[in-house]
Order: sequence, then structure tokens, then C-alpha cells
Amino acid sequence: MNHGKPNDMLDRSAIALSGLCLLHCLALPFALLLGPLLGTWLSESETQVHWVLLGLAIPISGVALWRGFARHRNMLTMLLGTGGLVLMFLGASHLLGESLEIGLTVTGVSILLIAHVRNMMGHAKHA
Repeated sequence: MNHGKPNDMLDRSAIALSGLCLLHCLALPFALLLGPLLGTWLSESETQVHWVLLGLAIPISGVALWRGFARHRNMLTMLLGTGGLVLMFLGASHLLGESLEIGLTVTGVSILLIAHVRNMMGHAKHA
């Protein structure tokens, strides 16, 4: 019995969610240029989208990273994942300013994505 399969599915789900978040964050500036009406609507819904995606990312990533840590004992992977989630939270919450939202979110999502790829690859403690 391969114990990695359920965790691989969680990591794959988290990677897909990270991709969706990146697409949202990177496409938004282009969408804002389409017009004032569309720009206003997107600006108002952007914060909600970040909170929804973060609300999905925390449990999916948390379980996947914890299971991976239990198997591989790789602290770097766990720290990368946790750091990515923290940056995503800081972006969504505007604690460091609204102007940093996209940069913090994109950086956090990218780091989280790397953590999930490392988790799937099964990095051992010495990797």
C-alpha cells in the first residue's frame, strides 16, 4: 500500500489552487485596464477572492504539508509552505499596506507552490 497517494492528491490540489491564485493575481492588472466599470467591480471583489482562496489554501496545504513532514521530516519544505501561507495572509489582510497585496500574494503563492512540489517529490531530511 502506497501511503503517498492521498498526500499527493492534496499536494496536487494545492498546486492547482496556487496556479489559480497566480492567474487571478497576474490577470487582475490587465483586467483593470479594460474599463472603469469592470475595474471597479474587480477591485471590490478582489479582496473577497483572496480570502476565499486563502481559506481553501490553509486547510489543504496545512494537511498536505503536515503529512509530508511526518513522512520526510524535511523542515525546509514545512518552513517554505508556512512562510508562503503567511505571505498570502499578509497580502489579503493588508497589514503591511494595500499596495503590497499583489506582490505579497504572488510571492507567497509561488513559495507555497515550491513547497508542495518538494513535498510531492518526497525530499528526505538530507535533501
